[in-house]
Amino acid sequence: MADDERPEPTPVPDEPEERTEADQEPTPVRQPRDGRGIGRTVTVVSLRVVRGLVGTAAAVVVVLAVGLVPLPSIGVEPLGTTVDPEPADLLSVCAGAALRLGDDTGANASQPYAIGVPTITDTASGTVEQTPLSLSDAGSGGTDQAPTALRVAAAADAVLAGAQAESLDGKGDLRGLAASGCAEATSSAWLVGGSTTVGRTTLLLLANPTEVAAEVSVEMWGESGRVTAPGMSGITVPAGGQRVLPLSGFAPDLTSPVVHVEARGGQVVAALQTSVIRVLDPGGIDLVSAGAAPARDVVIPAVRIFDEHGVASSLGLEDHEDLQAVVRVGNPGETTASVEVSVTPTVEGGSATSFQLEVGAGQVLETPLAAALELGADPFQDGSYTVALSSDEPVVAGVRTSTIPDPTTDADGAVQPGPADLAWAASATTLRGSVAVAIADGPDPVLVVAAVDGVARTLTLTPMDGGADVVVEVPAVGSTAVAVDAGTGYLMADADGLAVAVGFAGRGELASYPVTAPRQADSPIVIRP
Repeated sequence: MADDERPEPTPVPDEPEERTEADQEPTPVRQPRDGRGIGRTVTVVSLRVVRGLVGTAAAVVVVLAVGLVPLPSIGVEPLGTTVDPEPADLLSVCAGAALRLGDDTGANASQPYAIGVPTITDTASGTVEQTPLSLSDAGSGGTDQAPTALRVAAAADAVLAGAQAESLDGKGDLRGLAASGCAEATSSAWLVGGSTTVGRTTLLLLANPTEVAAEVSVEMWGESGRVTAPGMSGITVPAGGQRVLPLSGFAPDLTSPVVHVEARGGQVVAALQTSVIRVLDPGGIDLVSAGAAPARDVVIPAVRIFDEHGVASSLGLEDHEDLQAVVRVGNPGETTASVEVSVTPTVEGGSATSFQLEVGAGQVLETPLAAALELGADPFQDGSYTVALSSDEPVVAGVRTSTIPDPTTDADGAVQPGPADLAWAASATTLRGSVAVAIADGPDPVLVVAAVDGVARTLTLTPMDGGADVVVEVPAVGSTAVAVDAGTGYLMADADGLAVAVGFAGRGELASYPVTAPRQADSPIVIRP
């Protein structure tokens, strides 16, 4: 009789109808006297064992078959839609007029006031719209002294560049040349330059050209490490407005500040204005542009050395000891950085010199460029140089140079210093594609080009307003300089892999700013569910 045909066992009296298997006691099986029940039980068990063995064998065969037969590759192509965004208008911001703390009478020493009007040079593929920001801590909002937004309508091949320059004659204790490139707003900016020691004033300039208020946080490092102070976060920069913050409010008596600005909500253009008073005389002014973010390889083109003899002759004068050229290296990381600094002239056949530095974690180190020279060697000759750093840890860097003519002697025999100025050369980011460059209206402008990727190339500068092309042969190692026209603009076609900056030099005037590539906001975007 088959298993499924056997009669149900007779229920045990006085037991509930439903019991779980665990609750039931084994039911004794009554064995017939002729022994047929034993045979049937053995037969049933044997069949079950055989069935189990056959099933196991079949499973083994299936597993072996699956392992031996190649399975088809099944994949699902990710769902997504490629969207080509509408080109956005190009937007850049110029820093605005030079600022001083305090009015003409010396009152309101914590209040910034604008002095003079900068000359703006713009160059673009279309019509440039200039609009001053409507708000400013300096009270210059809506005027030609305010930071100015440059805008060009969107187009597939649109380019825009701007720069400004302002010469100060000592009014308001400011003297020298303040020149800078106009920059796009960003959410992160690194600034290397300035000081808050006696006679040195450094202002953090934050301009917000967007339609949304920006909330800014400031990080600072100095020669003694990271700076912590109240008020360094939660700084609101209103839409279309400028904030002016003295660095001395965060860290007085700081020799070598490095500043990192981060913005949320709206984006900002950040810069430093630094100025010097030597004893009682104005000793220079500069606008420090944002440089490259921390990196292991840093390139600083357009370091101008001008009137080096006057600098060397004036170092012994009171409060003139910081005239010498220095490189400032900041290490915001948590590991000591080993850095090699090389100084290369742009003249053909010039010899590069180098020296080593160790910059502690969270430290800033300032070293004279003359450390690259042999003991007793002549100082750097007047000209343009490129300073390059190679580090085993990401660092930021900038170079300060100064200019001053030889001192004179007055009728009473007292030594009188000449008009001095200083400039901070910022690190340059690597360019891509075709880039426009605006040359500010300053003295003796030169364009310095370095090949970051180590590939020699020919770069063509095409004047945006017409005229003959300028051809620049860029060496694989080192850099080259070419004279350009002040107050004009050029298009640099195929500038991939290059670092470029503009430098100016004249009697009592010195300035430099890097050339930056425009944002890439119009690339196709893949949207996935």
